[in-house]
Amino acid sequence: MAQTKPDSLQAGINSIFKDYAKPEGPGVAVLIVKDGKVVFEKGYGMANLEYNMPITPTSVFDIASVSKQFTGYAISTLIQQGKISPADDIHKYLPDVPDFGKKITIHNLIHHTSGLRDWPEGLHAAGWRWDEAFRYDDIMRMVSKQHDLDFDPGSKYQYSNTGYNLLAAIVAKVSGKTFPEWAAENIFKPLNMQATMVNDDYTKVIPQLATSYYKDGNDYHKATDQLTAFGSSSIYTTVEDLSKWVIRFQQGLAEKDPVYLRMIQTDTLNDGKPNNYAYGLAVGNGLGVREISHDGGWAAYATNISNFPDQKLGIILLSNSGSFNADGESDAVARLLLNLKAGPGQKREDLSKLPTVKVDSNLLKKYTGTYQLGPGWFVTFTLENGQLMTQATGEDKFSTDLKSDTTLWVPAYNSSVKFVQITGKANAIVYHGNLSKRITPISVNAVQLSQFVGSYYSRELEATYKITLERGKLVAHHMRLGDFNLSPNMITTDVFGSAAGGSMAFYRDGQNKVAGFKLSGGRIRNIVFEKM
Repeated sequence: MAQTKPDSLQAGINSIFKDYAKPEGPGVAVLIVKDGKVVFEKGYGMANLEYNMPITPTSVFDIASVSKQFTGYAISTLIQQGKISPADDIHKYLPDVPDFGKKITIHNLIHHTSGLRDWPEGLHAAGWRWDEAFRYDDIMRMVSKQHDLDFDPGSKYQYSNTGYNLLAAIVAKVSGKTFPEWAAENIFKPLNMQATMVNDDYTKVIPQLATSYYKDGNDYHKATDQLTAFGSSSIYTTVEDLSKWVIRFQQGLAEKDPVYLRMIQTDTLNDGKPNNYAYGLAVGNGLGVREISHDGGWAAYATNISNFPDQKLGIILLSNSGSFNADGESDAVARLLLNLKAGPGQKREDLSKLPTVKVDSNLLKKYTGTYQLGPGWFVTFTLENGQLMTQATGEDKFSTDLKSDTTLWVPAYNSSVKFVQITGKANAIVYHGNLSKRITPISVNAVQLSQFVGSYYSRELEATYKITLERGKLVAHHMRLGDFNLSPNMITTDVFGSAAGGSMAFYRDGQNKVAGFKLSGGRIRNIVFEKM
């Protein structure tokens, strides 16, 4: 490592996490493994703001999706024991999963290529609020009612927590033990991880638990964590316990233990394209060296384990702050310890401290208009009282600060926007390094919008949305989720973006009347809602 002296190592790590070393906010537990030994461990910030309890290396956190690698280990172990095969159809073990007419294998679940909908978006669309209980049984019921796959198995990578919940169910079916029992007997107890458990009851009292917090303005608020999604999440542990796992994991790779080597086997999609997701682990070299890692985020917990097996380095970060950038901070620690320089794109341009300039209004008028940032995602710039304003799909309108004739800073996004390809007007913008073209939005009037008014029901989610027309805009109402606006897609008719997330693509019957819509999001596709 670049930092060889203990004092120098501590100074470097302290510098990275100095913003969290405060008694008035949540923070992070940090632990570093090198050459099979713990060389650094420390807590920054507070584990509990109500009782002024500091974070220590023995503070317990919900590690969220970092849990998936333990499910990956369980599946790899059962494969090694000859009890299952990656090529097995999951219906061999889970007959209650609907038959979609297409084979879904254990391999598909492992590598996120099954086509099964992700439960967080699915259950939220059905009416679950983010601050209430999501139970393992809720997830299993959602799977049992899915009507169609999002895509053909193996044809696409789409991260699915649901797939890992089903892997936990397969472990239980094959072993005769619940997944929490199997993990305790085969992982946690052998490694003496005494503070670690798979939580199957969110009401349990957990000693030394770090409460998670998110910030609203200047105030911290407690996040609600009532999740029991074993397989995909819900492991509670400490950095000290995880160090035992990291040391064993790296040892297993060095010894070429087939269980651990299988855990880092990546995948190839049906079309031959690579998929770098392995057994609950992502394998890559974004920093220029081989890295095996996974992050996690749930209920304001933010976590990461990054292994650099060629350098015999492991970095463990567990935070109880909803604003903590687990991936970015892990990269910062790795660059410090391995003496790596930040590569292109790893540092975001910060123009916030540059002076604001005045720009001629005739030039600003060339920038007004709408640009497409991505599928169903647009941003519109307007000139109001000499101020350039920005509004993205489903978001509020925000002010901007001009930093040059062509570049502005959006404080709300903490990012810059550059106008390019300027002729009679700007024909594109550069946002987060990506070029976004100007588009001409489709015009929709109130009469056209009125045809979408009505109630829509999903048999799959057992949920109803009522759509009304209010002040020239469509508003969707759900009994538990409340009201939210629908924004017309700028370039496609009959498609609306939702302020609650996702999009609604309306379809018509033989008489060209609106018959329903299909709801899609980042990890769910085409859930049918029929017009009642």
